Amino acid sequence: MANLFVYGTLTDKSHFYELTGKSFVTFPAILKDFRKLNSDRGYPYIVPEKGAVVEGLLIRNVDRRSMQRLDEYEGEGRLYTRKRVTATFGSKKVYCETYVGNRTVLKPK
Repeated sequence: MANLFVYGTLTDKSHFYELTGKSFVTFPAILKDFRKLNSDRGYPYIVPEKGAVVEGLLIRNVDRRSMQRLDEYEGEGRLYTRKRVTATFGSKKVYCETYVGNRTVLKPK
């Protein structure tokens, strides 16, 4: 089981359910030192940037099969790389995974 920080199309709970076939507990969260950009392909991505903040959702306890389906959807290893980060919700910091954009493929709009 893993926690996942999402900030774009995966924040849509019905879309997330379509991809995984499951519902998960979510919390509003932020990710520090990343910046959100819109790609020329029409969807958002994040890149590291000191001092920047991205708002999104923390999804708790995502099972391995669901993560595999999300990796496929996100083009993990090609469009995005799944990285371990620390997100904040309320006053709590939580280790989680997130999808960071591949700058060599995704270009800002």
